[in-house]
Amino acid sequence: MLKTGIIWISGLAIALVSGLTAMGAIAKNKVPELAITLPPTNGYAAENVASKSVQMAIVENAGQFPDQIDPEVTELARQAFLAEPVTPEAVAVLALSGAEQNKRELMGDALSLTRRQPLITTWMIADSGAQKNIPALLDHYDSMLRTNRSAASAIIPVMAEALADETFIAPYTSLLGKQPPWASRFWGAVVRTPEAIGNAARLREALYRPDENDAIYRDAGLIRTLIFNQHFETAEDLYHLLAGKKENSSFVKNGSFDAEPEFYPIDWQLFSTGEYGAAVTGGKLQLSAIQNSGGLFARQLVKLPAKIVKLDIKPRDPIPDNARIIISLRCAQTMDNAPQTIRIPMEREIKDLQINNATSGCSFYWMEISGRASENGGGFDIALDFISLR
Repeated sequence: MLKTGIIWISGLAIALVSGLTAMGAIAKNKVPELAITLPPTNGYAAENVASKSVQMAIVENAGQFPDQIDPEVTELARQAFLAEPVTPEAVAVLALSGAEQNKRELMGDALSLTRRQPLITTWMIADSGAQKNIPALLDHYDSMLRTNRSAASAIIPVMAEALADETFIAPYTSLLGKQPPWASRFWGAVVRTPEAIGNAARLREALYRPDENDAIYRDAGLIRTLIFNQHFETAEDLYHLLAGKKENSSFVKNGSFDAEPEFYPIDWQLFSTGEYGAAVTGGKLQLSAIQNSGGLFARQLVKLPAKIVKLDIKPRDPIPDNARIIISLRCAQTMDNAPQTIRIPMEREIKDLQINNATSGCSFYWMEISGRASENGGGFDIALDFISLR
């Protein structure tokens, strides 16, 4: 897994040069080429031409660094360095032209002069990948993301995919703990990368601090992606870390509707249309529907033990005759021989209704509240004070 991940990251990093340098080459005018024809040698102009020649060679080589550098380009880089010793791209070209054992040292010298040149940074990325040096690899990605805004669209998705390898969790923890400016975009990409989502939760847990600024994270999206991909246990653990685990004998979260749901559907997920809908307000769950309308009002993922549990639901007022309200428990896990969905009509307060989950084999259920207003009457407004499974 690590080897594959490194190759993937390195390959994409090298390919990135192709896009960046091609744009740069098109944007350049002919002034540097003219300047190097006039004595004395203009070191910066010579550096520019030598670097652009190498970049074009990379483009022509499908994003890969060429094995050989044109001797004329090497000579131009040498002249640039002699004229202006602080020409980092000239040093980089000389490194690519020199002996294999000297490349890393010379590229390090070029990097010490600037971290803003994609030619240098990308070589360092590729080399770090080849050496399987993940901290160095991520450090160079960080440099490129900080100094080149256009690189983010190519780099961020690659970094998110790399998190599928658990070896990256610790280096990411160290790097993201510094809250780099691109962190929010990284988390936005992670929640769209299902293969990395389990390790992303572990990374988020490692980064969690009670007094943190959580604006850079995509916690709600992370929990939803975990649930969508059936990482139910992981989603539960992350939810309790972020929301704070409260002393509660009920398996239903926010069953007294004290707070607006933030991390649905592990907390209440509410549904609304122009004809019917649900809302948590004033310490109650409000269900409303106009005449002859209805559907799914709310749902929550609940974890039930393998035993008999008791259901309690208290409406604030009597259920009207023109309302049909159903409480359902449907296994959320993908499994053979899943238990049948339990459907409980709610016509009045439900107290100590026993539900046997001892032999179902299912631990995670969708608790769903659905309903419909009859064709007669003017619809309904129903408020539920609490729901409990214990």
